[in-house]
Formats: sequence, C-alpha cells, structure tokens
Amino acid sequence: MNTQTIAMKDFSAKTLRQLAAKNVQLYSALAIPAFEGDTCFSGVAYQLVWKGNGFIRTHSQVITLANSSWNPETDLFTEDEEFNGCF
Repeated sequence: MNTQTIAMKDFSAKTLRQLAAKNVQLYSALAIPAFEGDTCFSGVAYQLVWKGNGFIRTHSQVITLANSSWNPETDLFTEDEEFNGCF
C-alpha cells in the first residue's frame, strides 16, 4: 500500500471531494516525529498539492481547509502559519 492510499483512507469521501473541488490533491501521508520542543507536528501529516505547489498540513488542518471557504488562489498560507513556522 502506497502513502497516497494510506492518506486517502484517513479522510472521508466528502472531504476528498471538497478538496478536489478546490483542485487540491492529497498526495501522501508523512510520518512526522515529535522532536523535543516541537509544537507543530507529532504523528502524521499530509502532503497536499495545488498547481504543482506542495504543502504539509495536519489532519485537522486538512479537514478545516476542505470544509471552509478557503481559496487556494488567495489563501495558500495564512499569516499564523507564516509567523510560527508551522506549514
């Protein structure tokens, strides 16, 4: 089983359809170790691709992106992510 298949099993068909409607592809699941002092990731993160640009998000962030009015044309990275380094 490849990492894309694993990633797709972590999300509902509705979430995958919502991402596809925004032209965002769920590319793979990534094991992210929690290093001492790491406040951004621990466990699994997901690599998303939009127009050849890859970005990494946690499970809850992917759900939020899919369910919100987020527009990848204008909102690829939020100010919070740029300042705290969590992307």
